[in-house]
Amino acid sequence: MLEKLIKNDRNEKLETVLEQKHIEEQVKNLLQGILYKIEVSYKDYQKAKVTSRTEKQYVNEIISDIQRKCQEIKTVKFQNDIVDPEIKHKLEKNKYYIDDKLVLAYPIEEKLLYAVEKKSNSDKIVNDKYEMLTIPLSNIINTGKSLDRVEVLRDFNGWSWTTIKKEIENIKANLVYQTLRILEGEDFVESWTKDKDGIIDYVQMLKENIKNEYGEEISNSIEECLTKISIMNGIEISAEYRKDIENKLKESEEKLQKFKDTNKFINEITQNKKVATDEIAKIEKILSQEKRIKEEYEKRNSTAPLDKKIFSIRVLKQQLKEQKMQYLNEIEESNYLLIPENFLKEKNKAQKQKELFEILNYTEEEKEKVLIEFEKIFLECFKKKIAKTKPEELDKIIYIFRYYLLLPFNLQENIKDVKELQDNIIEVEKKIVKLAKEKKVISNEVPFEVMTHVFQTRIIKLEELYYKIITENDKNYVQIFDENITEDKFEISNIEKKKINKKIRIFIY
Repeated sequence: MLEKLIKNDRNEKLETVLEQKHIEEQVKNLLQGILYKIEVSYKDYQKAKVTSRTEKQYVNEIISDIQRKCQEIKTVKFQNDIVDPEIKHKLEKNKYYIDDKLVLAYPIEEKLLYAVEKKSNSDKIVNDKYEMLTIPLSNIINTGKSLDRVEVLRDFNGWSWTTIKKEIENIKANLVYQTLRILEGEDFVESWTKDKDGIIDYVQMLKENIKNEYGEEISNSIEECLTKISIMNGIEISAEYRKDIENKLKESEEKLQKFKDTNKFINEITQNKKVATDEIAKIEKILSQEKRIKEEYEKRNSTAPLDKKIFSIRVLKQQLKEQKMQYLNEIEESNYLLIPENFLKEKNKAQKQKELFEILNYTEEEKEKVLIEFEKIFLECFKKKIAKTKPEELDKIIYIFRYYLLLPFNLQENIKDVKELQDNIIEVEKKIVKLAKEKKVISNEVPFEVMTHVFQTRIIKLEELYYKIITENDKNYVQIFDENITEDKFEISNIEKKKINKKIRIFIY
């Protein structure tokens, strides 16, 4: 009865919000359908993912997103002829379109919810001081958040858990977001996505958190991987960003080329310093007497077009002071570069920038290596997390790691399938199993090979799992099952004969 009252309350709350918006009837029906599907699937989603967010909190956040960010929501039929070429292209590609005012989607519940979330998570959340990283890292975290929000609708239906990779708009963003969510906790990444304009430096907070927990080397490595992945993703999704990186690469190559001819570069710096010093002297001479300022004012205005004329002598004085400050800055920079250790430092910096912007030319294999390195670092961190886990939280760790292994890595593989990660994954599994047996979370009888399959099963409730060893044609096989589902058998070696054909419980807590 209580659940029914809560459900009705949420439906009424959604209705109240929609009445204040430009929302057509079909959209209202789709949104109510979304709430119903969430109600059906949320318990399985919450169990499999190990999220502390309740269904009520989740639904209230969706309603809040609609209230805050979505003024007009519409659907369009597949057969409709769209006149605007940009809208038509994005609808055909993504099945939704959003702009400053409008959320438009095909009448598919999952796509409508994703469009609402994309609209709600479109702000810059990384400070401008990170320059070329600001927009792409904001995009990758925000996109990951939107994908996270639609997961319960996309992958769960109340009786099964299935991930269709092609339905995930950006697998890279999803992987990064979920990896950070497991590493730092959902409250951290959730708060980050709400920090408009990067007022709070979550990048620095992330670095400090990881440094304190796992050490400075791992913190620096994660920062480097995140930077590369964000630039890779930015290049892939934005032609404008790709052009920016092309320009930055060209600039860094030109700068590095200057550094390579040391004598020529030092002569150039010295000459620039001399020119700046001479220009400062001229400006000071003009500013020293009112007569000279007036003459300069008349001289400049006599040849300047109308839109370039200086309005007053006061404005000219300000311009001259600004020019002087600019030349002083140039001299300061020249003096800095003429110190040998600074020269070398800047040369190395230019080399690193060039290497970073060369991501533009990465092959698919090179891009994948960056992602693999990121996940290897995560797995090292997870091993340390296991060592600090309390006995009562071991079952949670098992669920989290199972969820992690089933994350899509690309369109063909999940994390569990990536060959380069297998050794790291097995190390983590052994640590978990050893501790789980010591703390009597799983039975000592359970072979390690069985547990490796437990970490890969999509049967939702692990505590209800059993296994049975069967013999066929002189080979031993194992089947994992619960009361409703039996998974495909797999071959196993080194088992005790007395265990054959016995139904054995895996979890004993």
